[in-house]
Amino acid sequence: MTTTTTIGGDDETVPTYTTVDNGGLESWVNSLPELTARLQLPLTHYPPGIFPAWDSRLRRTVHPPVQANLEGLSDEEKTQVHQTQCRIVASLFSAIASKNTEVVDLLISRGFISPDCPDMQGRTPLIAAVEAGNGQMVCNLVALGAHVNGYGRASGPPLPKSQRHNEHARLAERTPLMVAAAMGNLALVKLLMEDFGADDSIIAPDGQLALRLAADAYHREIVDYLPLRRGGAWRRWKTHHHVAVRRIKRAGWKLYRFIRFFVFDIPKFLLWTVPKYTVVKPLKRAGEYCWENKHKFGGWCKRQATAFPGRAKRAGKAVWRTTKKVPGEVWSVTKRIPKLVTGLSLWVWKIIKRIPGAMMNLVVWIWTALKKIGGAVGNVFLRIISVVHTVVAAVLDVFRGITLKDVADGLKQVVHAIFVVLPKGIWTAVKAIGKGFFLTFVGIFGCTAQLIIWLFQGLWWLVKYVPRQLGVIVSAIWGSMAKGYHEIMVLFNPKY
Repeated sequence: MTTTTTIGGDDETVPTYTTVDNGGLESWVNSLPELTARLQLPLTHYPPGIFPAWDSRLRRTVHPPVQANLEGLSDEEKTQVHQTQCRIVASLFSAIASKNTEVVDLLISRGFISPDCPDMQGRTPLIAAVEAGNGQMVCNLVALGAHVNGYGRASGPPLPKSQRHNEHARLAERTPLMVAAAMGNLALVKLLMEDFGADDSIIAPDGQLALRLAADAYHREIVDYLPLRRGGAWRRWKTHHHVAVRRIKRAGWKLYRFIRFFVFDIPKFLLWTVPKYTVVKPLKRAGEYCWENKHKFGGWCKRQATAFPGRAKRAGKAVWRTTKKVPGEVWSVTKRIPKLVTGLSLWVWKIIKRIPGAMMNLVVWIWTALKKIGGAVGNVFLRIISVVHTVVAAVLDVFRGITLKDVADGLKQVVHAIFVVLPKGIWTAVKAIGKGFFLTFVGIFGCTAQLIIWLFQGLWWLVKYVPRQLGVIVSAIWGSMAKGYHEIMVLFNPKY
């Protein structure tokens, strides 16, 4: 098997190497004598940026640290060094993901990169091998000097929407054993503990243990294998509570701004700002102008009295001209009535023609909604049947592995299906029916209906904004309390 990995410039590739030809990468790096000393091999950390860059999370420009190895180089040479370092790291992790042990051995044994060098996300090579599920790669990395209990950031599945702004969830540090336990890979857990002496008692900065990660992910076989471990409860609750407090602060600030806008800002604008700039200040300026020009007041009155007869005469003529035009305008409007009636008739006919298609769309939406309700109700019945089966199996002792906790979990699923899944399904169906009516309304009456719908949607958003933010606050408080209760139960039973 041969492999070609690009780690240099756009036109430079590492020569194809095999088990007997593994000096290609070293030869390629040594072909750049003026840059080899600048690469700082072996790489022990992911190379930092070399130019200022905008950080969207921090919302500010981040300036890179001063790097002594890049002093005296041009921007082009700095870029070449940085890209070479980044591609060496990328080559290592790409080889780990593709289970290419030859490339990994070459990069580490020849001194290009440290076996504990993290990638851009903070993953260590050993964690990447665990995530790839490759026991042979784990053995090779440990043999090459990788730290079994070293911390790194696991990639893991995408975070749910509620956790995407959770800094602790995004930056949580884990050991390889923790990652294997969270993934449910019992073989790797045994390999790390029995062959390489991985320590399962290590508590992560956020309070997590390998045992707790496996229990939270419902990997019962790993929970049964790992020994009882207590510790980290306060850190775990504090981490969860930190997120809850952040959500409460964010929702409270939004609620404050919303209430302030309607209770303070709008009344202030109407009762203070508008009168100030439309009445008070203009009157003040007018008074100041009159006082400054008071000596001209007599002349102004004389001019107005002299011009009044002419103005009255012109006003009378304008009234007479307007009176003469009235019959003609009335006749013009009368002539337009037939056209208006014809246009109205055509508009009504267009609406009538749209009704069948709109009604068909409405029927489709209603049918889709009914199917969703049926699926939610069916899910409830399936959960109930599953619990009944679990209880009967536990009573008859058909499956000796069934415990009271399994029965309790089944009951929780039934309650969740009845009070969460079913209402959610019904609400989804109601929204689907409502959307069907809206589309029917728009299909019949066009843009006018769409504008009316947008108006009502805006009003509905205003009505539910305060309850929604209060719900976020109550949910965060309840979640923090529930996490505290959970940690108390874990204190009594670490494998809870």
